[in-house]
Amino acid sequence: MENENEVQTQQPVQEQDNQPAQNEGQDEKPKVEFTPEQQKAISALLDSKIAKERTKAEQEKKDAIDKAIARTKMSAEERAKAEQKDREDAVKKKEQELDHQLRKVQTQSMLVNKGITTDMLPLLMGADEEETSQRLDLLDQYVQKKVQEATEKLMQGKQNPTSGNGGSNVSLSENPWSAQSFNITKQQEIFNQDPEKARQMIAQAQPKQGFYVGKIN
Repeated sequence: MENENEVQTQQPVQEQDNQPAQNEGQDEKPKVEFTPEQQKAISALLDSKIAKERTKAEQEKKDAIDKAIARTKMSAEERAKAEQKDREDAVKKKEQELDHQLRKVQTQSMLVNKGITTDMLPLLMGADEEETSQRLDLLDQYVQKKVQEATEKLMQGKQNPTSGNGGSNVSLSENPWSAQSFNITKQQEIFNQDPEKARQMIAQAQPKQGFYVGKIN
């Protein structure tokens, strides 16, 4: 009887352990990846923003010290008015922080839906949803332009001979046009080296993204 009870209690644990494996891949989103040069430029912009935030924090600390010194020289009435203004400013600042957090969540959702890494959030989040959408549109236009340039280069007859390895022999996990492995940089590399293989891989993956290398408008 004890052995039977042990078996019965172990079965639910096994089912729970298997549950994550069944859900693997369901929440995966295609990601837009960048060339080393593009990533270097993005990192420089992020470093600049971090430096500005650090300078801002240091200035706020200095202002707080100056304010404390000034308060010691005020009368009781002046100090009471100053403290009331501080409370009003704190409420306003809290509202601004809540608005910032809301815009941050909204921007993250927009990035995920477009398959863009959330590391880009500090650069793409605007003062409101409309400005954020405009910045995302500009990024889309930039990517589209690069894709168009690569396609035009191929149309000028700069294709290399096919290697004989059909795209259908590549698994979806290794196909940069597939949803789980979407990668524009790798698409460009394959399209430049072997256009026929690229077309076969596109046919295999049947990408549904708004843009990808080799798309025929």
